[in-house]
Amino acid sequence: MQPPETPNNEQARLQALYETELLFSADEPRFDRITRLAQRLFDVDIALISLVADDIQWFKSRQGLDATQTDRGVSFCGHAILQDDIFVVNNAIEDARFSDNPLVTGEPNIRFYAGAPLRIEQDCDGNEFKLGTLCVIHSQSRTFTAENRQLLRDLADLVELELRQARLQEQLTRAEVAEQRLASVIEGTNIGTWEWNVQTGATVFNERWADIVGYSLAELAPVSIDTWMGLAHPDDLQASNAALQAHFDGTAEFYDVQCRMRHKRGHWVWVHDRGRLVSRSADGQPLWMAGTHADVSAQVQAQQALSQSEARLRALFELAPYGIALNDFETGSFIDINPAVLKPTGYGREEFMALSYWQITPREYAAQEQEQLLSMRETGRYGPFEKEYIRKDGSRYPVLLSGMVVNDPNGRQLIWSIVEDISERKRMEQIKDDFITTVSHELRTPLTALRGALTLVSSGTLGELPGVAANMVAVAEKNSQRLLLLINDLLDMEKLLAGKMVFNLQWHDLNPLIESSLDENLPYANLYQVSLSHDDLTEGAQVSVDASRLQQIMANLLSNAIKFSPTGGQVTVTSQWHGEGIRICVADQGPGIAPEFHDRIFQKFSQADSSDARQRGGTGLGLAITRELVHNMNGEVGFESRPGEGARFFVDLPLARLPAGQALV
Repeated sequence: MQPPETPNNEQARLQALYETELLFSADEPRFDRITRLAQRLFDVDIALISLVADDIQWFKSRQGLDATQTDRGVSFCGHAILQDDIFVVNNAIEDARFSDNPLVTGEPNIRFYAGAPLRIEQDCDGNEFKLGTLCVIHSQSRTFTAENRQLLRDLADLVELELRQARLQEQLTRAEVAEQRLASVIEGTNIGTWEWNVQTGATVFNERWADIVGYSLAELAPVSIDTWMGLAHPDDLQASNAALQAHFDGTAEFYDVQCRMRHKRGHWVWVHDRGRLVSRSADGQPLWMAGTHADVSAQVQAQQALSQSEARLRALFELAPYGIALNDFETGSFIDINPAVLKPTGYGREEFMALSYWQITPREYAAQEQEQLLSMRETGRYGPFEKEYIRKDGSRYPVLLSGMVVNDPNGRQLIWSIVEDISERKRMEQIKDDFITTVSHELRTPLTALRGALTLVSSGTLGELPGVAANMVAVAEKNSQRLLLLINDLLDMEKLLAGKMVFNLQWHDLNPLIESSLDENLPYANLYQVSLSHDDLTEGAQVSVDASRLQQIMANLLSNAIKFSPTGGQVTVTSQWHGEGIRICVADQGPGIAPEFHDRIFQKFSQADSSDARQRGGTGLGLAITRELVHNMNGEVGFESRPGEGARFFVDLPLARLPAGQALV
């Protein structure tokens, strides 16, 4: 069996077939009359109008056959549409192309076939479309005379007339629908329309065109191109003429321009005019143009406002004292930087923009960078965190970074970063630390001697002092003690921050350490008439600590609790299991800590109420030192407090050693 070949113009042929809207349509008398006539005239079993589609042949009209379609691969009509003349098979069983065709070896047992191609008008390229056939089929072989051929062709021509009529009707229907849709779109979007005879100047505007500039068409009548030019802003006419000429010359597909039109009330309206030539005169000159006329004032004003906003933001970006950088999230490459980023680097702008992220960031910060990357993926933000940048000469300087992830209009992820050069801040901090250290060391020795002398004098060892002198010496001794305490705290803080303080971590029984702390601070508690108690819920447990540093921690917490407790109040120390370790709590019955002070309580020289703290004594360093000491012993420190309900400070120490036979509960 030989399947039919595919016509060269198959896609255009199928498109023409679909445009008739006949495929799979209902039976129609106008076609059935022709197939009935063909069946009788040629005295055959079957007469068909067959439309050859993509993979089937479908029978628009059929006589003597129940089937409505067959596969195109076995169709006789698929061969017939490849011919210009009548396609005839006198005896299919003897024709090598069809002898084993299932329509020949089985029902309807075709022996004779004659098919006339059904043609439709040619397209602009001269191609002829053959949509199907009018065919006659018989179960016995026979000859087909020239007269028979002409008669079948005449009947096929009648079918073609109906096909052309169907296609024309469908095209007209589509044109009407398209016109209605266009009218609906124009009306629904409030777009003005215009037509212009370039040669005569005659114009046609719709009502919306006039309404955009506040008029009715009647008020503008008679309208012409002069109407448009009279309303247009003089400064925009040159650009309009240039756009029009570019379209006439063929360098621009459309006439497309934005210009200002004077409204009836006197203000200017921004409009977008877009049009196209629809015809030329016989000598090739522009003849008719048509187009649209839309009010875009809101869009232009929004764009102007956006441009002004962008200009202001760009000015802030350029003049900001802090560095601002924009990076690609995936590659880390720089997209934009302001001068403050560039200033300390030693690079020119183009040099810096060409650098990769790791050319300015030391590799030892890789772990921190991964933490910040994780933060950006989870929260969309990172930092603030400190690291260093590498200058062009290889030297480094410290920066403080923070930023957030944003998306550009294309969905690409970007990172906006604040890059603060903190070199000067670090320098000033170092100067301050050096000053404190120097002053502390220089003062400590003479102050210790001075306090010793004052103590000796006030003790009466050198003889009794007059009352006034004794009071003065007592005041001097008390203030020297406070000053010495401040100096000792400053030195401790300096050692902790510099990593110079040595910690001797060993296993110690917890209860004796706490009891010792209570004993040492009892005289201070008696001074304020405050009682101390200990509730031990971890009997026999051990902790890995530096015993002297733990005593210092307890002294800081107990002294604070005592100072801020009311007369007759009580400070309670509780030791208990907490997670995998031990929690030591120091609770008082004082006024509590104001919420606005919570974030600063562990900062250096931080005091909730400076006047009250001065009355009660204190350097403002105790809690800051406590936090550093606890961290150096692998612990954590925190607090809980509500105004009027006292404060509860706690120290969590890890890796507690249990007494033999005891388990955590």
